[in-house]
Amino acid sequence: MKLNYLLFCAFIVFSFSTQAQEVPKREIGLRTSPANLTNVGFIYKKQLSENTYRRYRLAVGTLGVNVINDNTQVSFNVNGAIGKEKRKPMDEKLSFIYGTELIAGIGLTSISGGTTTIDIGNGSTTTINGSSVTLFTPSVGIGFVLGVMYDIKPKWYLSAEIIPSVTANGTFGSGVSIYGLQANFNSSSVGITGAYRF
Repeated sequence: MKLNYLLFCAFIVFSFSTQAQEVPKREIGLRTSPANLTNVGFIYKKQLSENTYRRYRLAVGTLGVNVINDNTQVSFNVNGAIGKEKRKPMDEKLSFIYGTELIAGIGLTSISGGTTTIDIGNGSTTTINGSSVTLFTPSVGIGFVLGVMYDIKPKWYLSAEIIPSVTANGTFGSGVSIYGLQANFNSSSVGITGAYRF
């Protein structure tokens, strides 16, 4: 009887000790930019192998309604990315992160009455006149993740990263077809992420 009791206790202790040594394989967090703290996105990461993660980002860029006299403008855009992240430990709490992302976005703008001006990238704009205009703006690109990650606690970390990217986009609708290609490397758009491991 004592032997069975001792074996049972040893099994429980062994089970808890191996469970306590398991490394969290998933991370979830919020991402923002110090340049625009109202631009908040979500990030989810899943470990594929040691120091390699699949990453998913989702950011709702804008949702807006503007009414000026008889002109009403409703706009919405959402952006997301999926990629692979690798980590290179620099010391026990600090890691260099790098990888690639496939970036996609979609925007929709509807204007009733009057004119609208569209940002077509690189500081250029175009103006569209009409009584009712609906514009659809898809984009797709590739980004290169570069950053650092600091472990605050075993289950919490902060990271700062930039994502230089090349993006192709278009704006279509109401007789309009505008195509664009942009290369972005803007160090002022650093993304700050606070995440939890589980």
